[in-house]
Amino acid sequence: MMEKVREWIEQLSLVFEKKTIDALFPPFIFFLSNQLFSLEFASGITLLYLLLLIIYRIVKRHTKKYVFVGVGGVLLSIGFSFLSGDAINYYIPGLITTGLIAISCVVSLIIHRPLAALISHLTRGWPINWYLRDDIRPAYRNVTILWAVYFLLKLLIQGSLFLSGEFSLYFYVNTILGWPMNILLLILTYVLGIKGLRKLSGPSVEEFLNEEKPPFEGQKKGF
Repeated sequence: MMEKVREWIEQLSLVFEKKTIDALFPPFIFFLSNQLFSLEFASGITLLYLLLLIIYRIVKRHTKKYVFVGVGGVLLSIGFSFLSGDAINYYIPGLITTGLIAISCVVSLIIHRPLAALISHLTRGWPINWYLRDDIRPAYRNVTILWAVYFLLKLLIQGSLFLSGEFSLYFYVNTILGWPMNILLLILTYVLGIKGLRKLSGPSVEEFLNEEKPPFEGQKKGF
């Protein structure tokens, strides 16, 4: 069991960079400040946090992609809420993102190019032709179906809370449906994906690159 846990952590680390923690704080700062003070103060203190974060990353000479993690999205969120005068509009960009992911999942399934396969290809750099094999693609298709169901349900929940204007409830629900559920979803993705690849008996990436013939040992690690 411990070996499985270590494998999951190793795989998750390929997706979640250490600096993604930077994207977790702005929503908490904005929510707490808005609850205790005003929308204007919440917007200002969140912007101050982002400025200090950028300065810190530059001074530490971290990779530029880390410097601006989450900054663009947070600036949009603050803009929506501040200009409208309604704190709930802070979550419009996130709501749009959820909708776009759900749509992307569905469209990718229709055109037989599973989104899970594309993301894995971009993350790991494995050849795209491997993902499109008939003895590989169904595993990524099934995972993409799981993603589509999850993000459609998430969109339904978020949408209903947004329309009701429940800012506090939206924050709590959105926090639960954020990183905790994303981590659980990725673990399920990996477990179901590897199981699916084994059932399909297709080649591993290495066997595919070496143009080996069946029977294949198959993909033992990595999805």
